[in-house]
Amino acid sequence: MKKLLSAFIIVLVSKQLFAQPFQTYDMIVTDPAGVVAAMNKLQASPTGQQSTARIFLNQYIANGESLATHQILVVYPSSEEMDANILRNATSPDWAEFLADMQEVATVEAEGVGQILAMGGDVDSPVATAPGRTNVYFQMSVSDPAAYASAWSDFTSANAGAGVVSYLSSVAAFGSNPSTHVVNNVYSSIGEAVSNMPQNYEGWDAFSQRVRNIRTIEGRAITTLVTSWLPE
Repeated sequence: MKKLLSAFIIVLVSKQLFAQPFQTYDMIVTDPAGVVAAMNKLQASPTGQQSTARIFLNQYIANGESLATHQILVVYPSSEEMDANILRNATSPDWAEFLADMQEVATVEAEGVGQILAMGGDVDSPVATAPGRTNVYFQMSVSDPAAYASAWSDFTSANAGAGVVSYLSSVAAFGSNPSTHVVNNVYSSIGEAVSNMPQNYEGWDAFSQRVRNIRTIEGRAITTLVTSWLPE
């Protein structure tokens, strides 16, 4: 009964998050305070006030050989809203000023576009909403998306009682990175993330067996949340 309830939670939340597209920007930042100031300025502008996107500024704790120090993640409620926001920005003096401000404090290393497919866990849990929460990303090339999603769902369901929060997303493009999917596991702190890797979860061996021939890990990264801007 517990596993059935956990699976229901994943299905319910997945429907709420289904087809939420996102853009991500890996940044080499020389002035972190300047990035926050530029974002605050944009969000306070008429263009920013019309935005329906959720924006997250994360700092990289571990990022392999990449020189990026920060990540800006922009999540839209729907593909239609994504189109509307991008079109609004394209003709906005506020957006042009924001780009000029950002050029003074950061350089874009890579840009990505994708879509949230599902979430395991409670979207309103203390872990998912913790200030300074930590994200552990597993970037993967997946040859059988349906089979991988099924295995991920079963694995996440088996650990829902442990407070696991995990997102599964598809990746349309991300520079030279060949990944087709990314799993983002969320923790309340860096220390919690390091001491609670997926290998320690219930059912890891069975999950690994199911996906070993259909996915290749292309990269791993860890970020911590600096701040966020949410639509009013």
